[in-house]
Amino acid sequence: MAYSEDSRQLKDYEVLGVGASRRETLLQGAGSFILETHPELVPPSQKALYEAVLDETLHWLKPQAIREVKINKPASDFLLQVLLEDLKKYFPHTAQALKTDLKEILKSYLQEFPWQGPLLTEHFRYLPVFLKRKFQDSRLYLMAQREWLWSYLSFADFGFPPQEEGRIIANPSLQSLYTTFEIPELHLTEGLYIFYYDYSQRKVREHKLEVYDAAVVDLLQEDRKYTLDQLKEQVLLMELDANLPGDVWVKKFSSLAEEGIILVSRPHWIADSK
Repeated sequence: MAYSEDSRQLKDYEVLGVGASRRETLLQGAGSFILETHPELVPPSQKALYEAVLDETLHWLKPQAIREVKINKPASDFLLQVLLEDLKKYFPHTAQALKTDLKEILKSYLQEFPWQGPLLTEHFRYLPVFLKRKFQDSRLYLMAQREWLWSYLSFADFGFPPQEEGRIIANPSLQSLYTTFEIPELHLTEGLYIFYYDYSQRKVREHKLEVYDAAVVDLLQEDRKYTLDQLKEQVLLMELDANLPGDVWVKKFSSLAEEGIILVSRPHWIADSK
């Protein structure tokens, strides 16, 4: 079968089930797609899941064609190689820290967490915990966890939550990371960080929380929805700072909304209330 010259080859293990900024990136380029599938990599117990995710992906990816690829080496060797490439791509600082042991470490990881598919990067979900237990190295763990969060948020699909008029809610993609020491290569200093997918900017972002930011986020993550007045009342009741008046809190709410950390039904609603 002849294909268009500008067709791009995409691997099933790189695109199945992706959302967020990775989906945006995939759909930005001109031309059409040829989706290459690798059924030999799918564990028997995961066949049904693979087919379901493939079907869902085809609805938005709309490839020009689907081409099944035969692997010319043992599936385990092929999988190890593509996982190694993915690890270097999405965990660059962690890979650099592990250096020459990287391949053997990945083999050990696969023994403990066998490949289930269908998305390659998803398989690194437990890598930070694995490395922490293996090396007893808090710095290595935080480095891997931070890179995992960036990777995860770039493809995870949290859906855009329905917003009720006049209500404030937390961004559902918020993930946190606390460090007690500095990691210069990641531009992290001691403190609490949140990582999240900014729906309006369509990108992953991180933000170091001040105590007041953390108080607002904590309130909103308790499965609660607040009006502006209710939220002001709640943070004032917490008595974090008796000298911090309500209008200053409104400015903080506005800043968190502009950052995409909290979501409001009307973007200018909080700013107009200052």
